[in-house]
Amino acid sequence: MLAIRAVFLLTGAILGVFYPFVPAILSGRGFSSAAIGLTAAGASLAFALAVPVWGHLADMVTGRVRALQVAIVGSTVAVLALLLQAPTVVVAICVVGYAAFESAMAPIADALAVNALARSPRSYARVRLLASVGFAGTSIAAGALYNRTGLGPAPLLWAGLALVMLVVTRWVPDLARHGRPGPGDGDAGGVPRVRRPRGGSFGMALRAQPRLRGVLLGLGLVHIGILAGFTFLSLRILQLGGQASDVALSAGLSALAEIPAMFLIPRVVARIGIRALLVGGILLYAAVMLSWAFIADPGLIIATRVPSGVAYAAITISAVLTIAALLPPELQATGQGLYQTTGFGIAAVVANLVGGLVFGAGGALPLFLGCTILALVGAAVAWRTVPPYRAGPSTIAARQEG
Repeated sequence: MLAIRAVFLLTGAILGVFYPFVPAILSGRGFSSAAIGLTAAGASLAFALAVPVWGHLADMVTGRVRALQVAIVGSTVAVLALLLQAPTVVVAICVVGYAAFESAMAPIADALAVNALARSPRSYARVRLLASVGFAGTSIAAGALYNRTGLGPAPLLWAGLALVMLVVTRWVPDLARHGRPGPGDGDAGGVPRVRRPRGGSFGMALRAQPRLRGVLLGLGLVHIGILAGFTFLSLRILQLGGQASDVALSAGLSALAEIPAMFLIPRVVARIGIRALLVGGILLYAAVMLSWAFIADPGLIIATRVPSGVAYAAITISAVLTIAALLPPELQATGQGLYQTTGFGIAAVVANLVGGLVFGAGGALPLFLGCTILALVGAAVAWRTVPPYRAGPSTIAARQEG
């Protein structure tokens, strides 16, 4: 478990030095708001298409650790390419390529963790909070650094942390992978036979759990607003006179707020269940997005990142635990990938492509009012489709084995 904890800490840290600053990097390269939205939408589409592939490879072909290692190397190559003084189209291609590889990190880390914690699923929140610790620390420190140096060092910081991640993955256990031969699974010659089902592991997961479609729909609707905030709230802060350190503080404060929330979430789940936690988190995030539609002060926007961080922690933890409860251990990389595809892929395409046009034409008011409405619809869908699991120490494991 020590290696898995280190992976979560490093996953947050590596994202913290780069991800919050992507819109600012593109803006510094001469991208307009619409062009930033278009590039972000292309990256989100690449994310959405890549995650199911990563899930299939991790669960059925290479194993989760090897897939994670490939993703780390590929994303690092794409990020380092941004050091070149290339035309804007090449910069956009690098961002899209980065998204395609980076998309594997969170779902594979989640799959490794929930399988390792199958007998104590509520402990997942206390492992996941390490990603928030890493993200908060590095994003705030990187923002202070970039105030002095500009955004040029961001790719180098990513590469340094990526190297550390590659070393750590050598000690990460990979449990319950689909297709790993068990007793009696070989043919007459002793060679294991692995069935390749129609639609791969993606199709297997959807057929195994019909509720999954509705769960993903509800999550996707609220993530449109979450991703619109990630992309355009930083631009809003800069428009209102903020600096790179303010963008970093906004992202870092949100991540800091996630830490105590995630520490307390296991107790909350035991009392009210996963469904109530998810819907409560969505409603709180909707309230924060409603405030973003009207606030015109960078300091107040940054202050709202405390409740948004608490809400985000509730949404992400309950989403991962729901997937863990609905699907068996051998399909966890695929299931967590489906959540990432919906929440950070398909939803991000809508958030960035449509959001870029809306933000460019009308600013924050119409963008975040629309996102608030979508989140409220998502809360209603989630309440109808997510089972009211309370996730006791062996609840999820029992469902998976049954």
